[in-house]
Amino acid sequence: MKKIITYLFAWVAIAAHAQTTDSIAASVPPTYPQLTPVSSLADLNADVMSLQFGKADAAAKRLIQAAKRKRQATTEYDKVVAFCRKGESGLRGVDRITIVDSMVVDKKDFLKAYPLAADLGTLSMSEKGDIVQYQTQLNGMVLCPEGSDSTSLQIIRHYIENGCLTEGEIIEGLGIEGDINYPFLMSDGQTFYFAARSNDGYGNYDLYATRYDSDSKRFYQAENMGFPYNSYANDYMLVIDEGANLGWFASDRYQPVGKVCIYTFIPNESRQTIDYETADLNELRAVASLKSVATLPMTDEQKQAKAQARQRLSTVNSQLSIVNSKRDFEFVLNDAKTCYTLNDFTSKEAQQQCREWLQKSKNLTALREQLQQMRETSPSARQQILNLETRIMELQNEVHNIEKNIRRLELLKNETSTNTPQKP
Repeated sequence: MKKIITYLFAWVAIAAHAQTTDSIAASVPPTYPQLTPVSSLADLNADVMSLQFGKADAAAKRLIQAAKRKRQATTEYDKVVAFCRKGESGLRGVDRITIVDSMVVDKKDFLKAYPLAADLGTLSMSEKGDIVQYQTQLNGMVLCPEGSDSTSLQIIRHYIENGCLTEGEIIEGLGIEGDINYPFLMSDGQTFYFAARSNDGYGNYDLYATRYDSDSKRFYQAENMGFPYNSYANDYMLVIDEGANLGWFASDRYQPVGKVCIYTFIPNESRQTIDYETADLNELRAVASLKSVATLPMTDEQKQAKAQARQRLSTVNSQLSIVNSKRDFEFVLNDAKTCYTLNDFTSKEAQQQCREWLQKSKNLTALREQLQQMRETSPSARQQILNLETRIMELQNEVHNIEKNIRRLELLKNETSTNTPQKP
């Protein structure tokens, strides 16, 4: 059977490129900053959230001196000082972007707010829960983080034979110490965005950008995207639609637990850094923090660009709505074909298997929701939780096996049809 090329991008838990497997296993997983809130003191928190770093830094240092005199711990205040140092440096490199729209949604459904056209690929939550998988039509690539203690991006090239992934070939990736997630690869096959929670960032998830070097077959060192993309909170899942000249990213800054804001913006061809020395600091902080999108200062050129972008956004949403109305589900066969209805399958056996796959997938979703609710409301019911976890794992394997069988049946049917001689 002809090999079908696909790529699986995975984040593997390794401490450093030079370490051996044995030393990795023995190493202690790193801890990463949790900065929501930055401080338990409301005044300090408010100053940091509004990017009043000088004010927050001075207040924290006064508290440090007072704590030292009383022989008390200063850890919390030291954290604020360190954050303010990073923040003040970040204010000198703010990218002036035009925000087109913002929308608050439930975090569990936030991917639905991304109007991706078919040629941009698909975003979905992996079976591991809070991990995003990105599959692109470009060479059938699949990008999926694995694990929550990853410290380096690894790229693994796979092939699909008889519906199964063969053993992959690892390509050297970028080394960044942090919990990596939310991948997106541009259509050029080189520009790569992701989010990482590391000690080098502003705290929680920050957005990073890098490019792939085809000569050395590895990514360049990733760069933190800074303000306004990042904040003290979680900022992640940056996606760019070059055709529509629109971009999106998510942030839970200023949001209650369980909610996230999706910002739509006009991506710049190159970074347009605001001059710190000549800028009005209040306006600079407003742009950097995205505190109130409706009142952000904009030039006449930006206002015109925003109006045009809103029209493009409306077109993108309308086109996606039409496409989705014709889809019952999405089943990726290979990098050449995706099925959206039962009639898209040529194999009757594959159609029947797909019906079973849809039902079991629905059951799996219901079980996951039941498990989540039980963990939140009845954490002491350990045996019931364990039973649910076991059933979910069993059902995941069943769904996975059905998926492999569907691909085998459909690809075999297609191959048979192709090789069957035509009657004269």
